[in-house]
Amino acid sequence: MIALVCAGVLAVVNAVLFALGVLPIRDAGIPNWTQTLVVLAGVVMTIAIFSFLYKDNPFFRAAEHLFVGLGLGISLVVLWYEFYKPDIYDALVVPAFTKGMTVGHDKLILLIPIGLGLMVLLRMSRSYAWVSRYPLAFLVGYGMGFGIQPVIHSNILKQMKPTLEATPMPWFGWAIVGMVAMLLLLTAYFASKGGRLATYLKIASGTVAVAYVIARATERFGQSPEAVEAFASMDKIIIILGVFSVLCYFVFSLEHKGAVGAVSRVGIIFLMLAFGASFGYAVMARESLLIGRFQFLLGDWLHLLR
Repeated sequence: MIALVCAGVLAVVNAVLFALGVLPIRDAGIPNWTQTLVVLAGVVMTIAIFSFLYKDNPFFRAAEHLFVGLGLGISLVVLWYEFYKPDIYDALVVPAFTKGMTVGHDKLILLIPIGLGLMVLLRMSRSYAWVSRYPLAFLVGYGMGFGIQPVIHSNILKQMKPTLEATPMPWFGWAIVGMVAMLLLLTAYFASKGGRLATYLKIASGTVAVAYVIARATERFGQSPEAVEAFASMDKIIIILGVFSVLCYFVFSLEHKGAVGAVSRVGIIFLMLAFGASFGYAVMARESLLIGRFQFLLGDWLHLLR
């Protein structure tokens, strides 16, 4: 019944759009029925996907399977025209079956990856499935070896370089940094003990953090070269503190008590901040997809957005 009601509403809305002249889509005054059908199909698929908000249903599963099938089909077409045809078919098959053409000796090395690929297909055989483990092991080893260098360079060395650079700052700046670091360590140390002192230290630490964020976002400080240099130095110090405290948290050979426990609890705060930022970016990415779908429905279909 719900599906019939949705289909009826969709049909009525489209009928109104055709009656008002919004549909079909026109190019230079000429109806473009192909583009119109593409938009209507996109509307149906979008509403079918959104139907999952009610509950799992056959329309959602049909749209999901169609999306996966289209993605697989497009991937196969791209693989054929971008890789298989120019690198294998045109390089080996065409010269082998064309008079006056010979396969270049430099192209024979392609037989190695072709053989490995055929060995992977033996995964579908119960008797010879073990053969597919060798090319898969080769692929995993090659991927690990190829990925280690860029990962170390981008995620470790590139991150270490800014923190190892000089941090010019006057003596009173270093004094403030020392007092703030001491405040954080005391807060982390007394946080597990409870009491009024722990509460006051938490309030003080939160106030300092909020004050730094507000000062960092203040436009007046951003126009001062001295303030910009000081903030850059503070950022480096915060990064160093975060890296050291997180590494201290993952040192399990020492019992997390006393100073080690306080530093490790500071590392927990940095970890939570990092996880929260990652989750926030993931949510923003999903929201951008949702906004894109609403822009499609309200703009391309209903023409309510200009």
